[in-house]
Amino acid sequence: MAHFKPILTLAIEHLFFSDGRCTNLVFTTTPATRRVLQQYQLAVKAEDTGIAIFADQECSVAFDSEALLRFEVFAQDPYFSFYTLETQNKKLPLYYSSKNITADNSSLVLLDEQPAESHDARLVRTKPGDRTPLLSVDIDLSGAEFATVRQAEAAPVARTIKFNTRDIYWKYYFFGELAKLELDIHDLSSQVAVAFDPSDEVVAKNGKAFISQIPIAMNSAPKQRFQLKDKSNAGKILIKRLPNAGVNLISKSRDLRGQQILVAEIYVNQ
Repeated sequence: MAHFKPILTLAIEHLFFSDGRCTNLVFTTTPATRRVLQQYQLAVKAEDTGIAIFADQECSVAFDSEALLRFEVFAQDPYFSFYTLETQNKKLPLYYSSKNITADNSSLVLLDEQPAESHDARLVRTKPGDRTPLLSVDIDLSGAEFATVRQAEAAPVARTIKFNTRDIYWKYYFFGELAKLELDIHDLSSQVAVAFDPSDEVVAKNGKAFISQIPIAMNSAPKQRFQLKDKSNAGKILIKRLPNAGVNLISKSRDLRGQQILVAEIYVNQ
């Protein structure tokens, strides 16, 4: 009976998520990788935030330079590329390799080049409607650490891929009775306060718009606490806490200098 032990874990972390755990990526194997898995009696298990690779301890075939596993990774969230900093102005798929890691041997480093094509690459994603993967990840098993883990009672090699969240401007639209007042957005944060400038654009239905002076880091559960006040009425509080921006209402706008920017829109009608 085969006895499998983990030799590698690969986890995805993302600053967009409040707990840092990214659970919406799906790893798939290429045809060449499936042949390598069979040759070396390896198994891949999907984890909440990545994958784990297991080796049959009874398999005596030594890892060599051909022991390369390639995973194509797809995002289940259609907004993933938008709120992920690393995807901005980058050609997909992003490329990571176990040969290129941080100095502390913990994280894979994003590479500028595209992955080299395997001999069966032309057979992949040829059907109409097939998506382009978000990531391509190579795991090179020819390193001595994998042989050591496989043969000894050692902990599996642990690696991560870390993503940063994107910063974007927030833009509030106010309609109804609110738009008739002299509005001021006040930041209740104890840290560096974010100020908002009135937009000079014409807003439909006599509304008013305000744009943040600086972009704000996007988050799945924003912690910003913006309060709406009436400047013409001794700073009377109109809304104790304004709604926060999300990733589903994004548009192009211009700042006060006329530069084109992307904004997360929030609509308030009262």
